[in-house]
Amino acid sequence: MLALTGFGFGSLAALFLISWRDFRHLRVGKVFILIILASVAYLMDPLAPAHWRWLTSDLQTALPALFWVLCQLVFASRPRLLSVWGAMALYSFAAPALSTPFIEAGHWSDLGVFLGLKLGQWFEYVVVLHGVIYVVRHWRNDLVEARRKLRLALLLILGSAVGTATISLNFGIYPEATRGMIVGLASLAILFCIISSRDVLLELTPSEQSVECEQQPEPEACALVDAPRQVDSDDGLKLEELMNGGFYKREKLALKQLADALGIPEYRVRRLINQKLGYRNFSDYINHLRIAEASNRLIDTPEEPVLNISLDVGYRTLSSFNRAFREIMNTTPTAFRHERSLEQLQAGEDPSVKDRLSN
Repeated sequence: MLALTGFGFGSLAALFLISWRDFRHLRVGKVFILIILASVAYLMDPLAPAHWRWLTSDLQTALPALFWVLCQLVFASRPRLLSVWGAMALYSFAAPALSTPFIEAGHWSDLGVFLGLKLGQWFEYVVVLHGVIYVVRHWRNDLVEARRKLRLALLLILGSAVGTATISLNFGIYPEATRGMIVGLASLAILFCIISSRDVLLELTPSEQSVECEQQPEPEACALVDAPRQVDSDDGLKLEELMNGGFYKREKLALKQLADALGIPEYRVRRLINQKLGYRNFSDYINHLRIAEASNRLIDTPEEPVLNISLDVGYRTLSSFNRAFREIMNTTPTAFRHERSLEQLQAGEDPSVKDRLSN
C-alpha cells in the first residue's frame, strides 16, 4: 500500500510542479491545481491522523465538483457555472462537509442523513456523468483538431479516475491500496499529455479578446470586438457568400452541413473559421451571425415580436434565443431594443415618445 501511495504522490508532485509553472495564470490551470490538491487529500486520507481526517475527507469530496467545473471551463465557450448543474456540484461537496460532524455524533435523523450525505453522494455521480457527457457531446465544436483530441483524452482520463475514486469511496468496493494506483496511473497519463502538447493545452481557455469582451459593460463593444474578420481567400469568399444568403439561419446547423454546402473538406472549414475569423468553436460563430442580424432587426423593426425574430434567425425556441443573446450582448433582446430606442430619441427625436418609453 505504501509503495503505491508513494507512486501516486510522486506522480502528483511532478504534475503539480508543471501545472504551477505553466498554467497557474489560467482559470483552467487554477482549477486543475485544486484537483491535484484534492487528489493529494484522497491519497492521504487513510494515513492522516484522526483529528485531521475531517480535512482530507472534505477535500477529496470536492473532486467530482471540481471535475465538472473543469469540463465547463474547457469546453463551454461561455461557462455557465451558475446553473442547476452548478448547484448540484456545490451541494455534492458542501452538504456532506457540513453535515458529517452532526451525523457522526448521532444528532441527525434518517432524513437528515439522506439530505446531508446520501443525496450529496448521488449528486457526485450526476455531476461526473454530466461532465463526461458534456465532453463527448461538445468536443467536436472545437475548431482545432489537435486541441480537440487532447481535450478529449485529458478529460476522459481525469473523468475515469474521478468516477472510479468516487465509487470506491462511497461503496467501499476497492481496497485502500488502489488509491495510489488510481491516482498514479491517471497522473502519469495526464503528465504525458501535458509534456507532449504544452502549447496546445495553453489554448484551453478563451482568448484575451473574449475575456475583455466578457468584462466590457457596454454590449455594443462586445459586438464590435467579436465581429468576424474579413477574409479574401477562395474558401473565405465562398463562406461569406453563403452566409450573406442566410445559410446560418438553418435550424440545427452542423459543421458537416456547412462543409457540404461549400464543397470544402471539413478540416478546411474548421481552419477557416478558427484561424481567419477568430472563433474557437462552430456554435459560437453561428450564434454571432444570428445575434448580429437579430440586433439589427430589433432596432429597425421595433414593432416586430421578439419571438418572430428569434425564429427567423434560426432558433427553435425563444428561451434559446434569449440565452444566446444574453451571452453575446450581456442583456436581453427586450432590454436591448428599449435602450436603443431611448438612445435614438435622445439623439433628437420626439421627446413625448421618449417619455412614453421611459414609463
